[in-house]
Amino acid sequence: MTKNVMPSAADFDAWTAEDEEKALEASAEQMKVKHLIKDGSVWFLAPHGHIYKLPLNLSIDDFVRLSDIKSDVEQIQTLKDMLTAFAGEEAAKELAKEPVMVPMNILNAYGEIIAKVQGADLGKSSASASSSKEKTAIE
Repeated sequence: MTKNVMPSAADFDAWTAEDEEKALEASAEQMKVKHLIKDGSVWFLAPHGHIYKLPLNLSIDDFVRLSDIKSDVEQIQTLKDMLTAFAGEEAAKELAKEPVMVPMNILNAYGEIIAKVQGADLGKSSASASSSKEKTAIE
């Protein structure tokens, strides 16, 4: 365990942009979240070992709720609500104890996964995208 030593005035004077970059990279690395997709769910492993489960197939209402989010606070609350619904109250309580970057990283990864699965980033499913290409090639 590292000691928490109070910095001196000289430490502040010596602080560089390079020091800042290294410190930010180290902090971001400590908050990374891993994921896997299994049995119709997306499973997330938080840095301190907690595992969270979210559905891979979102309802239209859940998708709209996630899409309409405007603030970080609303995003985290929506994630907690979804965890309560899909993984239970205990999972939402555990998430509330995580550093704020953990649920933000879960939300970012979850959004990317949902976009890939549902083709949301293109505005259509992968099946409709391929059928459109086939029609264009025939015409």
